Amino acid sequence: MYRYETADGAYYSVLKDYSEDNRNRHTNAEQIVWDFLRSKQLGTKFRRQHIIGQYIVDFVCLQKHLIIEIDGKYHFYMGQQIDDAIRDNTLKEKGFKILRFTNDEIIGNTPNIIQTIKAEIMGNITPTNTPVDSPTSMPECVSASLGGEAWRTSAWAVDAACSGNPGQMEYQGIDLATGAQVFHFGPVFGTNNIGEFLAIVHALALMEQQGILDKVIYSDSYNAILWVNKKKCKTTLERTPQTEKLYQIIARAENWLLTHTVSTPILKWETKQWGEIPADFGRKK
Repeated sequence: MYRYETADGAYYSVLKDYSEDNRNRHTNAEQIVWDFLRSKQLGTKFRRQHIIGQYIVDFVCLQKHLIIEIDGKYHFYMGQQIDDAIRDNTLKEKGFKILRFTNDEIIGNTPNIIQTIKAEIMGNITPTNTPVDSPTSMPECVSASLGGEAWRTSAWAVDAACSGNPGQMEYQGIDLATGAQVFHFGPVFGTNNIGEFLAIVHALALMEQQGILDKVIYSDSYNAILWVNKKKCKTTLERTPQTEKLYQIIARAENWLLTHTVSTPILKWETKQWGEIPADFGRKK
């Protein structure tokens, strides 16, 4: 086998067509990165839409064991976050380092992204899988308070909302330092407790993917925190054709918890002291 023959033979015939299609349907961000990688400024060869095992990676330098992934918005959905984390773990077990950037980061901050890639190739930095200008570059956490014990602002707050229980459910994550929405999922048919559980796992997976080590996660749901700690969504929602897609997402979330070591603190948001959690959807009457 040649060094560039990294595909799993059982998947190659199927993935080959997807790989060729991806090359023909690249995004503007992917084209920017590819123009740089093939310009020979780095003195090393990159391959585009290359098959490794059962996965197709955006760009890879086999000599340096470096993968560069460009993420569109769908990567921020819950199910995709779990799939990406499993995929990254598998590729890392094969000895690859992974740098991830979003389309928006590349379009809006091209020089810094290029410099990050160049520095990694030249061996001047230790890869952290953290995009340039990510929230992890913020100063050490500060705290805020509305009387009594303070909460940490170097944190993400998560919450879910459900129209009926069960009913149309959605959840989101909010950065407490900036007030910006970090992710959102739904609506789908489910329950509030399921949404709270998935929101925490979504935040954990996204933090790991982005290399965020200095934040905590706040949830106002004791049940959801307990379920995450036990790595099991203890819902009583009936499994039906209507809820099957949600149950598949729950299974991926549980699998992520079972296959990853959680080091990010998950803290209870004290509503009585601090008011509604900042990720609240504002629908309570």
